[in-house]
Amino acid sequence: MCIKLVQVDLFGRAPEIVVDIHEAKREKDTSITLFLRWAKTHDIAYAVKKLDVGDLILPDEYVIERKTIRDFLNSLFGKNPSGRLRLYDQLAAMVKAYKHPILLIEGGLAIRKDPNNRCIFIPKVRRPWKERLWWVVEEQINVSPKAFDSAIEKIEEMGVKVILSFDARHGAEILKKIYLQIRGLLKEEPSKKYAIVRAKPKLKTIYDWQLFFLSGLPGISVARAKKLLAKYKTPFDAIKNVQRWSVDIDGIGPATVEKVSRVLFSKFKERNNSNKK
Repeated sequence: MCIKLVQVDLFGRAPEIVVDIHEAKREKDTSITLFLRWAKTHDIAYAVKKLDVGDLILPDEYVIERKTIRDFLNSLFGKNPSGRLRLYDQLAAMVKAYKHPILLIEGGLAIRKDPNNRCIFIPKVRRPWKERLWWVVEEQINVSPKAFDSAIEKIEEMGVKVILSFDARHGAEILKKIYLQIRGLLKEEPSKKYAIVRAKPKLKTIYDWQLFFLSGLPGISVARAKKLLAKYKTPFDAIKNVQRWSVDIDGIGPATVEKVSRVLFSKFKERNNSNKK
């Protein structure tokens, strides 16, 4: 579980937002510094601390790790293999410590994927030239789009939500929306972000049915269901050992185990529709 913060400011308010000291002191505008500037203008209490996990903590156990697209590519595909290990360790720690881990890749929407030349182009300069025409200078990064997409998929299979922004300003808008959704201050119904349509597929084998059964549990993707079956062999044995999932299965944290346990062990209560007209 995450650390419970009790330190209050001069007005007796506990911080709703906690940001890592290194992120808060960056000279160049980032998604997080712009978000903090907005929080300050709206009198939202926040604290700056040295965080062991993540760069930004929001209410309801949301944790955000911010990476520029260049840092992300260098971490996963750079010459130093320790960078890849360090990033995956950071993300795994987020999954274990918080209910809602998020990786924000700043500038991830601005790249241009070139599958023919197996590389990715990052914009360095973008200026208007003529009506509807822009002058753009790009840097070539020798990472194949397929490898990039596979890395994103692997991170999401770990239980981390990946969000791509166009730039720092767009990233700050995304953080504001997340915060306002948590606080229930958006016009949309909060439940809309959790709406999931789970259609019954045409399954041909017992293995397909087993994956479908386990992946219907909260926080359990198909990739996690495969890990459960590889460890416990049958869905029945997996359910019997649900309290050990966070210990035995890489990428499944205590928060996921808690949600699954509530589904499995809570008594069924039929919804009362008598008041509906």
